[in-house]
Amino acid sequence: MTDTALFLHSTGTGPFMWKRLMGSVPEGMQAVAPLNRGYASDDLWPRGQGFEISQDLAHVKSQIPPDTTGLHLVAHSYGGLLAMHLALDPSLPVKSVWLYEPVLFGSMRLMQDQLPPDVAPEVSGLYETPDFIGNEAQGGDDAWLERFIDFWSQPGTWAAMPDKVKGLSRALGWKMFLEVRAQALLMRPVADYRFDVPVTLVHGEHTRVSAREMVRQLAQVNPQATLESLTGLGHMSVVTQADQVLPSLQAHWRGL
Repeated sequence: MTDTALFLHSTGTGPFMWKRLMGSVPEGMQAVAPLNRGYASDDLWPRGQGFEISQDLAHVKSQIPPDTTGLHLVAHSYGGLLAMHLALDPSLPVKSVWLYEPVLFGSMRLMQDQLPPDVAPEVSGLYETPDFIGNEAQGGDDAWLERFIDFWSQPGTWAAMPDKVKGLSRALGWKMFLEVRAQALLMRPVADYRFDVPVTLVHGEHTRVSAREMVRQLAQVNPQATLESLTGLGHMSVVTQADQVLPSLQAHWRGL
């Protein structure tokens, strides 16, 4: 019997993103990084096939080692949304949560009229656009992937990607579209995401204003949470600049 650190990846990535951070887990704790549904070569999501977040949640739960007596959730972006739902699952022995910019665009859309003036246009400009989450014919195609990837990185990121990397994104494109749409349609109040365990909420200094707002909203309903803004980092820095993210996770472990 042991504690388990469960690392949940974001849309369009995979367990590889956690390679540097998984080594930080305390002695005696096992680290597990499952693939979401639709990411394994033998589990690619066929275009046109539907999807619900509950499918990813059930799959991730099935990957938790049976000898786990305490569960520590470490997650990024869409993985953060999954982690928060797992943290609310009374059947799981969740002991702590570390989240880097979890996405809650459905919750933001629910409170659109209450958002700060610099946040509301970003949320509506992306998620109220019919062709982004409403057009299945174009969902996950090259134009969609470019818009999604450039939104979270910077303009020109998709164009600069090597053809091999673009090919991997294309193979995942439909499932990526389904994840993005599912979380945008999940109109659940932020107040529902209240936890009774230690929580660390992290965002990059140079991320999207909507990402900072989602972290801020979560901190408001979790007064016990440690809130961190990492200097010079953005949304994908947990992948591209893991060494600069690592101290935050190490501090989280020390605080348990």
